[in-house]
Amino acid sequence: MLGLPSTSRALIFASPDTEPLLERPEGFPYWEHVTQRRYEGPSVIYLGAGFALTARHVGMGEIFLEETIHAPNPRSKHTLLNENGTAADAMIFELEGDENPPNWPLIPIAIHPPQPGEQVLLIGYGKVRDKVVEFEGDQGSEFAFLWSKKGEKRWATNRVSAGDITVTQENLMTKTFVFEFDEPFSAGATRHEAQAAVGDSGGGVFVKRDGEWKLAGLMVSVAGNFQTPENASSYGDRTHAADLTHYREEILRWTRAACANERDDDGDDRIDYPQDPGCDSAHDRNERDKWPLGGNSLRNAGIATLAMALILLVAGIRLQLERSRKP
Repeated sequence: MLGLPSTSRALIFASPDTEPLLERPEGFPYWEHVTQRRYEGPSVIYLGAGFALTARHVGMGEIFLEETIHAPNPRSKHTLLNENGTAADAMIFELEGDENPPNWPLIPIAIHPPQPGEQVLLIGYGKVRDKVVEFEGDQGSEFAFLWSKKGEKRWATNRVSAGDITVTQENLMTKTFVFEFDEPFSAGATRHEAQAAVGDSGGGVFVKRDGEWKLAGLMVSVAGNFQTPENASSYGDRTHAADLTHYREEILRWTRAACANERDDDGDDRIDYPQDPGCDSAHDRNERDKWPLGGNSLRNAGIATLAMALILLVAGIRLQLERSRKP
């Protein structure tokens, strides 16, 4: 029997044979973007352009980027909202401007929700597998995997089992999709099957579509067998990830400049950098085309025009004075 979802706890593998040998997924460009709160805190995703995303119950705080501590702007916290105005277990915050966060590429947010059967990539800073223990479950003797005391950054895979599930925790309601912890080499298991644990909250769930990796989810909670020992995972446990496709427009509105928000802001049928000629970079806040002369040239031309007008005005005044002096 599965209990109610609880705060997401780590990436737990059933066996060393299913753990990935590579430190990071091959060909994955956003490994460094998944980081953690300071002091061995939970997971945080750096979206790029100075903005971070994590679970609401994790909260904002100092994060590590390129082995440097970056402080949050305390006035920038923004909880993502559902269509009915209720708060979701997801939030974004901006890093302090004088910290100079790295100029890494922006993580694209998936447009379409993950579908049942679709494989996903999980990255988080949760606990890892410790000892294997035996317990009495509904089906008799079962096995569970205790969590380690400290977490570490890991990646794993799983397969979506269901979507469009609302998880309610206290005053938070979150649209989620779910994946289950299957036994190794079973019909539904992936090669590097894993389950979330403490510390994975705020970690990323990615999908690869048309050869491009996109951020689709944010790990927020787990649900498991109430008979499973405390601080442990067992087969059949479920990980809930906030479905970011439901919150995509709000994320883009708060974290992307005009030249990276996937909208035609100036109505010229060209969208964002580098397609829109009015964009100098993805961080440009204005899509409007620049004047052909450019900013400095335009200012200089304006000054020259004004000077010419003054000269003509003075000449006209002198001419009138000369005429008035004639007998």
